[in-house]
Amino acid sequence: MKKTVVALLLVLLWTVSAAVAAELKVGDKAPDFKMKDAAGKEYSLDHPQFKGKVLHIAYIDPDEKDMNSHVEDALKKERDSGALDKTRYESFGFANLKATNLPNFIIKSMIKSKQEKTGAIALLDYDYTILNLWGLKNDSYDGVVLDKERICRYIYNGKLSQEELTKMIGIIKEYQVK
Repeated sequence: MKKTVVALLLVLLWTVSAAVAAELKVGDKAPDFKMKDAAGKEYSLDHPQFKGKVLHIAYIDPDEKDMNSHVEDALKKERDSGALDKTRYESFGFANLKATNLPNFIIKSMIKSKQEKTGAIALLDYDYTILNLWGLKNDSYDGVVLDKERICRYIYNGKLSQEELTKMIGIIKEYQVK
């Protein structure tokens, strides 16, 4: 009986420490995923569209989708000017469907429409997969920059200040040529 209790406590301790260790930090390699967009197309960090590129990834509560629209605008401006090389950089997002009261079919329809119009990639997280995998915050707007080897180089939560946006863009530029 004692051995069973001790074994159970060790398993519980290991599980709790593994959950705490799951938080993605600058310098960590990002765990991979397999997620689908609104059209059902599957993506992972090894997807051909992402391979060999620096990635800016937004993890968004749909209720907060406009919180960092200035970030999207700045990244588009940098890409359009050629400062961000389209062959070495990609940006995409995850919609945290569990963080909102909006029905999934409405969010999927909005995302699918935006994808068809802009070519943006928006993956659907129905059950906190990325939130749990990377240790991100719920009911918020998180952003991550991964280098070509999928090492986290920048991470933010909430509204990004202009100073931090400039810093993030500098990091993307730095790692797209490394």
